[in-house]
Amino acid sequence: MIINRAFYREAAMTTLAIGLVLLVVMVLMSMTLLLGRAVRGEQSETVVYLLLGFQTLAKLDVLLPLAFYLGILLTLSRWYRDSEMTVLAACGVGLMHFMRPVMVLGSVFGALVLAGAFYFTPLATRQIEHVKLESMQRSEPGAISPGVFTEAQGTGRIVYAEKIEENGNLQGIFVSSLEEGRQGVLVAKSGHPYTDPKTGDKFIALRDGTIYEGEPGEAGYRILEYSVYNLRIEPKKIGEAPVPTAGLPTHELLRQYASAMFRDEGRLLNAELHWRLGKTIALFVLALYAVVLAYTDVRRGRLSNLFVAVVVYFVYSNLLGIGETMLQNERVPRAAGLWWVHGGMALVALYFLRQRAHDRPLLSLPAGVGRR
Repeated sequence: MIINRAFYREAAMTTLAIGLVLLVVMVLMSMTLLLGRAVRGEQSETVVYLLLGFQTLAKLDVLLPLAFYLGILLTLSRWYRDSEMTVLAACGVGLMHFMRPVMVLGSVFGALVLAGAFYFTPLATRQIEHVKLESMQRSEPGAISPGVFTEAQGTGRIVYAEKIEENGNLQGIFVSSLEEGRQGVLVAKSGHPYTDPKTGDKFIALRDGTIYEGEPGEAGYRILEYSVYNLRIEPKKIGEAPVPTAGLPTHELLRQYASAMFRDEGRLLNAELHWRLGKTIALFVLALYAVVLAYTDVRRGRLSNLFVAVVVYFVYSNLLGIGETMLQNERVPRAAGLWWVHGGMALVALYFLRQRAHDRPLLSLPAGVGRR
């Protein structure tokens, strides 16, 4: 049908455009946070873009339902404003006709959300934890950020470099360490990391500097100048990154839940399972609200229905967050999951849809109220 094809084309393009805008906004916000942590020395600059990519992948299953919701809303709103819906209604094509193409298109995006929630998001979460652990246990040259005092994990050294060149050479180096109960401070004009080809040990070759060893004022205090000093970097073993519940592969999540279904630890697994499934269900529930709230006319502002739609989205998402917390704390039965949130929002949407299909106000007062 020509009407359905036109709707599919416009709704899909609008959804993808909104999704791209939301993705760019999210990437910029995430990059700002990650760069701030790198500047403070909390993580290496080399892993910023890697973390950014995994964080973006982990949020796609959240962005897609919102993009689809707004895409359907803006598409039908434009048809209302341009009187296309009025013309279609005069030809016998009412609002309920669009429920089928909305759900068909929703099935396509729902499949993407389902794949993201059950596969890509857990995968990205595991990779984020692995990258963070690897960044914490990285060797000292990779841990140093220019202009930041950085404490090397496990060695207690505090390292500072005024400048780091593209080839890895360091300028204006300061190293403070405690070895064999003696406080030592090394300063150097320059240095560069290298690996001994025979032993494979890693060093930082410091050049043209001074060593201050001991406590100031004591007899054993020493000051030594050097032209080259090789500072050994202790090798570090990278442990296995802990896998949070949100990062468990779906098959592992189901296996653990089946074995811990009636134990206390099963509540977190149950909440995570319902949370993953709920992302796909939310897409279809939001699609119902998009059809209902798309109604507008030339006398209304362009943003009036959009404002209400955003409020509905935030109410729905906050209820899901509250429901997940209650489920984790077993304030609701495990079997109820998040179905009471989805079911309640869906019933309200179906009621509004019936009112809209019969050209009635969405919230009508009972008979006799307001009359004299």
